[in-house]
Amino acid sequence: MKHIRIFLIQGLLICATLSGMTSVGYAQDQNDAENQIGNVRREGIDVVQNRLFRKTGRHEFTLGGGVVFDNPFLQYAMADMHYTYHFKESIGFEGNYARAFSWNKPLIDDLANIPCDPANTLYTAGNVPVTDCGVTLNPSPDPFTNLYIGNIIWSPIYGKFSIFSKKILHFDIFLIAGAGLFQAERSKNFGFNVGLGTKIHLNDWASIRIDLKNYTVKEGAPFNHIVNNRLLSVGLSLFLPPHPKQES
Repeated sequence: MKHIRIFLIQGLLICATLSGMTSVGYAQDQNDAENQIGNVRREGIDVVQNRLFRKTGRHEFTLGGGVVFDNPFLQYAMADMHYTYHFKESIGFEGNYARAFSWNKPLIDDLANIPCDPANTLYTAGNVPVTDCGVTLNPSPDPFTNLYIGNIIWSPIYGKFSIFSKKILHFDIFLIAGAGLFQAERSKNFGFNVGLGTKIHLNDWASIRIDLKNYTVKEGAPFNHIVNNRLLSVGLSLFLPPHPKQES
């Protein structure tokens, strides 16, 4: 009987010990889960916490430049200006003016200088042999020179990143869409653009802006068809007032 009592007491002690260890382990696991990055229950990580960089009610002025990198016949360099008014943190309206500078790509000269086949010599009306069988674009391409565009900007993503754990920068990722007038050397056409970009905020009043946009517009003669020109641009944005209003 004495041995049975000792056995029961030992069993109760073991159960109590295991129960305590299980409670401690559960509490530790629960604490670890609540402290995981991205858990909205963690203090200070709630997605509705105030932004450090705010745009609502502010004016944004941007100067920048870029290149159109996929036109088959022309190389473009762009200088552009943007004015944006931010109605909300996620919504803004932008007016954009761009001045385009262009020059012919080597392809145009290559087409014009295609040699004739010596075995099948061609002759002019004066019986002069033709040695150049190239193709000359007549008229020449009609590059656009000035762009006047209105855009809606939607910024659904706001975040921050660290550089070598020393400097924290905040950023927006935005989508852009709009339409306007594309003025070329010999013609004017209505077109539109869509794209995406990011703004890396350096301080309360300055940001680096990077855009990737697609211009869709009808080209003038000799092509006379709708084309897509993709533009990559970089600029510096300045915000007014220089300090956002404090949230209540």
